[in-house]
Amino acid sequence: MRGISAEKIMRRFLLLSLAALLFIGRAEGAAKHIFLFIGDGMGTAQRNAAEMYLAGMRDALGDVTPREAQLAMNSLPAQGFIITDSLSGVTDSAAAGTALASGHKTLNGAVGMNPKSGEKFVSIAETAHRRGMKTGVVTSSFFQDATPAAFYGQAKKRTEHYSLGVQLTDSGHEYFGGGGFRNPKGRDKKSADLYGAASSKGYAVIRDLGEQAAAGKVIAVHPKASNGYMPWVIDERGGPSLADLVDYGIGRLDGDDGFFMMVEGGKIDLACHAHDAAAAVRETIEFDEAVERALEFMKRRPESTLIVVTGDHETGGMTLGSFNTESNTVYDTLSLQQGSYSVFERRTASKKGEKMADAMDAAKKFFGPWLTVTPDIEKAFKLSAMDAKKRKTAVADYNKRYSAYDPFTVACMALSNAQCGITWSTFVHTGKKVPVSAAGASSELFAGEYENTGICDRILSAMNDGQ
Repeated sequence: MRGISAEKIMRRFLLLSLAALLFIGRAEGAAKHIFLFIGDGMGTAQRNAAEMYLAGMRDALGDVTPREAQLAMNSLPAQGFIITDSLSGVTDSAAAGTALASGHKTLNGAVGMNPKSGEKFVSIAETAHRRGMKTGVVTSSFFQDATPAAFYGQAKKRTEHYSLGVQLTDSGHEYFGGGGFRNPKGRDKKSADLYGAASSKGYAVIRDLGEQAAAGKVIAVHPKASNGYMPWVIDERGGPSLADLVDYGIGRLDGDDGFFMMVEGGKIDLACHAHDAAAAVRETIEFDEAVERALEFMKRRPESTLIVVTGDHETGGMTLGSFNTESNTVYDTLSLQQGSYSVFERRTASKKGEKMADAMDAAKKFFGPWLTVTPDIEKAFKLSAMDAKKRKTAVADYNKRYSAYDPFTVACMALSNAQCGITWSTFVHTGKKVPVSAAGASSELFAGEYENTGICDRILSAMNDGQ
């Protein structure tokens, strides 16, 4: 599994200490170098679990330096909460991304517009671009996914991936980084290739951050992306991290006219949908490492940099109970997991007909030695051995128990998570408020509690010198 070096630990500690010294109070002047970090599906519990994991890891490595915050995002001086409801009720990522990007509520499924009235909204990125600032969109997901798309496009349905991809190539934003286009030739594979279209619009498409791209617009695609997603951190993907993509983007965008960069940790949400706490923690920590890169940049331009960190919604109803929820227990449990849920799902699917004793031996090696055969594990194992279509009729509450995931994998993760006090209430989004953290120019605007549309409003106000 991908580890965190002692050098990274020390650098993180120094950054957290610096945050307390540099970023208290309001920086004078307009925000000209703006970072908006969005952890997809990241609520308070996701942050807390990642902090406990980091604390336990540091203790295991012999680092006993006391600190109040483990995550860089939790060290920022301005802290608040946003209400995430959409016009449909509990939000999806499309409506939430639209609210954060444009300051307008919309219906679930719609990107950058009101699907009933046809009104199209202007995103912060587009406003910044019109003012002469360079703009960038970075995500560990695919470029046409709901959150990144809300910063450059409009669509009645978030699934209009090809249309959104065309809008990306027409957007003029100077930098895109992440997992690339999903279905770049359309679902029927008969449309013009989006990478070719981007090249014809002046974008240099690179798959290695070491490539020397000429001055101008760049699309950086992770070399190991699959179907538009960057690989899971927990699966030791190799290649550039989200933080590396942020660093590269800073190098492309920084200048006297300023820039706006949206950075999404897109796979926190996917891990939480599947109840994979170990993967969610790793994705959250990598997302936080990207925040650290922005903090490093802020040291060079403290008077004009604004960093805002939030989530679009919470996913899974993640809860950390008091039983066994200690930093060492969280780390000791989750650090043993050998990969993402999808890796174990593939193993289970390839081993139909396997004896339960052999499956449990494999599960113990993958998740941890405390796994035992329980009625839930036994039931899930039998379901996983069935044809996928027959499973749902075999158990009355199948969807509530397992959703779209492999039953045996879900049951094993539930036991593993319970070992360190983590439980889940749903496989979908919740209506929980999510935290906001901010530092830099006009960062005090982001304290308190307000609607998610207030993120856009406050960034625009900061761009206008807080007036």
